[in-house]
Amino acid sequence: MDSTAAIGILGGYGAVGTAVVRRLYRAGIGPLLVAGRDPSRAEASVASLGAAGTAVSVQAVDLWGASLDSFLARCRLVVNCAGPSYRVLDTVARAALRHGVDYVDAAGDDPLHARLSAQDGGADEWAAAHRTAVLSAGALPGLSGLLPRVLLDQAAARPVRLEGYLGGVAALTPAAAGDVLLARGPEHGVPSAAWEDGRTRGRSLEPRRGLRLPAFPQPVTAFPFLSTEAVRLAQTAGLRQVHWYTVFGGEHLAEELAMAWATDDTETAGLVRAADADVRRHGSWYGQEFRLWNGTDDGPPTRTLTLRAEDSYELSGFLSAAAAHHVLAGQVKPGVHFAADVLDPLSTAQSLAADPVAGLDMP
Repeated sequence: MDSTAAIGILGGYGAVGTAVVRRLYRAGIGPLLVAGRDPSRAEASVASLGAAGTAVSVQAVDLWGASLDSFLARCRLVVNCAGPSYRVLDTVARAALRHGVDYVDAAGDDPLHARLSAQDGGADEWAAAHRTAVLSAGALPGLSGLLPRVLLDQAAARPVRLEGYLGGVAALTPAAAGDVLLARGPEHGVPSAAWEDGRTRGRSLEPRRGLRLPAFPQPVTAFPFLSTEAVRLAQTAGLRQVHWYTVFGGEHLAEELAMAWATDDTETAGLVRAADADVRRHGSWYGQEFRLWNGTDDGPPTRTLTLRAEDSYELSGFLSAAAAHHVLAGQVKPGVHFAADVLDPLSTAQSLAADPVAGLDMP
């Protein structure tokens, strides 16, 4: 593949895409091609970098038109930050494979993986074409599956129990609100469930209210939600018990989301307004905390890892850029992968700990 071809960032002027472009540009990786439906927004985003010359260029792209193919024809790797991912699904990934382009998705969780593994030649088709797809290269899913591996890899005794708490207070873009709204059903996870002795046990956990944890600056409400990412982690590590929680720091978004799910409302405007109301009252902050018990699940956790940040979109930008760098360096073998399965947990965590967007406390 032509090493002078561009690194394309689709949705490159959005909340996550802007972070990806900035990180790749500052790392000297390029040339970069920032794409999306609104070229004026892309131009403004590029101008904010102070980029000169041909290091960063812009192209208008409609995912559902011929412009997607003309965009990919200029690329050697594309980082997909367009959303909502439940609507995009495999549209960009399949087009990337047709053009012989490697692929990184800031979202793209289990539904996308299932499509890429089931259609035509499945995941083997990517390997046969010597092309690589890295999915779930964001904060959640992504870092949420990668950071617990730091604890698991350092366990001196057999790990038996893991707890995860993920969330906070943040503004929602319309695309992110769409993914929050549609992230339900067995392909994403099971509410109120826990992993117990090798299987998912439904209706086994209750919400935890007024919970105080180091990852969050104020008391939070934690709703149990056993994600498919957490199940994969439990199976890989042979954990006996996993309790996984989605954390809300405010009350408006949780209430609006519950009402939308109850009424099957697919409009995102209400979620965006509710998230903004929570930010106005509580500020913007995000965290992930993982607690691991080794040998026995009695007593306090053996090890804890805590991540704190102001902006979860910046965390997604960090991991997507890291995944792109690894693919470009030939450090990820051809095929279809989840980011948490192919990026090194400790070195990624160390890089994140040194990054100004996050505070990370780990063993």
